Amino acid sequence: MSAPPLSRSNSTISDYSDSGGGGYASSASHSTRSSRRSSLELDGVDITAAMTPSAAMPLGDLFETYFAPRLDLANRKLRKVGADLRRKARVEELRRRVRASSDGRVGSDEEMHGLQEELRRVRGRVVQRVDKLRTRWADAKTVRLRDKICFVVGVMNLVITSLIFALRPHWIPLLYSVQTLYFLPLRVWTYTRRKWHYFLFDFCYYANVLNLLYLWVFPSSKFLFTVCYCAAHGPLAFSIATWRNSLVPMDIEKMASLFIHIFPPLVFMTIRHYIPNAEQTYPALKGLDRLDGYTSFWMNLGVYIVWQGLYYEFIVLRKAAKVKSGERINSYSTLSSGKGAVANLLSKASEPRREWAFMLLQFVYTIVCTLPAPLLFYQSATASATFLLGLLTLSIWNGASYLVEVTFRRFERDLIKLQREVQTAQEMAQLLDPDATPDAEDAAQEAQLEKDEEKKDI
Repeated sequence: MSAPPLSRSNSTISDYSDSGGGGYASSASHSTRSSRRSSLELDGVDITAAMTPSAAMPLGDLFETYFAPRLDLANRKLRKVGADLRRKARVEELRRRVRASSDGRVGSDEEMHGLQEELRRVRGRVVQRVDKLRTRWADAKTVRLRDKICFVVGVMNLVITSLIFALRPHWIPLLYSVQTLYFLPLRVWTYTRRKWHYFLFDFCYYANVLNLLYLWVFPSSKFLFTVCYCAAHGPLAFSIATWRNSLVPMDIEKMASLFIHIFPPLVFMTIRHYIPNAEQTYPALKGLDRLDGYTSFWMNLGVYIVWQGLYYEFIVLRKAAKVKSGERINSYSTLSSGKGAVANLLSKASEPRREWAFMLLQFVYTIVCTLPAPLLFYQSATASATFLLGLLTLSIWNGASYLVEVTFRRFERDLIKLQREVQTAQEMAQLLDPDATPDAEDAAQEAQLEKDEEKKDI
């Protein structure tokens, strides 16, 4: 499993997430969380439904998916009403003071000077916000071609994968391998650059490496096939819901996160149910008409314990100081803080035992997610295909939520703030200079903006 994720409302824009991998995690310091959120906003990643602790459980994710947008809408309406009331109260106070003055002026010269300074500050904020919006729009135009290319490639990848699955299912493992050679190095580079590389040791990357070993090195190994099949239909597949992976074609990071989790179950479902005479290419399937639940459980348990032991030695013990200081983050540090289900469960354990409790929780989660693979999905092509289609639908829903409630809301929020500040500036100017007309004030503001723009051009 992997890193975080960017959330779906104004209050959780920087936490929306969708991460790359599987495992659990949270920041040990406020500064680290702030820098991480900034990079997420700049790059448009998840990794943070990624990092939203409330997204740590599938049930919590369902609640967030269907109820959070409605709660967010009500919250935004309340904030808008509150901001309008505060602005109107401020203007009414100025009007009261004007009416109380015999000469129509606002009190003493010192008070007048203070109000004029405040008006200048408000106008300055308006100019700065306009510049910010103009800069963001220019940046959007700069990256527009790149986004278009990513969108085309992302959509065509989905279409081509569907066609290959329908017409040449035996090509699906090759398609997965080729894309893995692109997405995994990309993930290593981006996470290392952001100092998130401890997430690369999470179980989902470990499982993807095992998948490649089975497909190209040990296709006759029944042990490796069983482990890969159960991991693909277990922790990796369920991580799409757990980490709120999103299908956002113009966002390469989100597409990489989704690929890491959704392609392995597609590959092994195809090998098991849809490739004719698959035993010739993958001899491990010979005589393997069913997976014994008990045997599969112990095989996966052994592989998981090996991974957990290596992770504990190289990350938990050797890198403890860096994680504790906030210099680096990992799955435990991300999910152990906040208000999510995982954080609430871990808070019941004492501090020295909290990380062990997290590993136990992760262990139980892996076992529970793995159980349907040998007992249901391996036996039924219909159940396996329905499960995968449901995960794809969920990822599309998450992507739509991200686009609507994060990207669009961000621009909407800036425009609303700009509108309120302009209204406040106009009303204050009218109170300070009753003889001025709104048209004259608007013209003066436009002239000031043009002068500032000319200075920048020079």
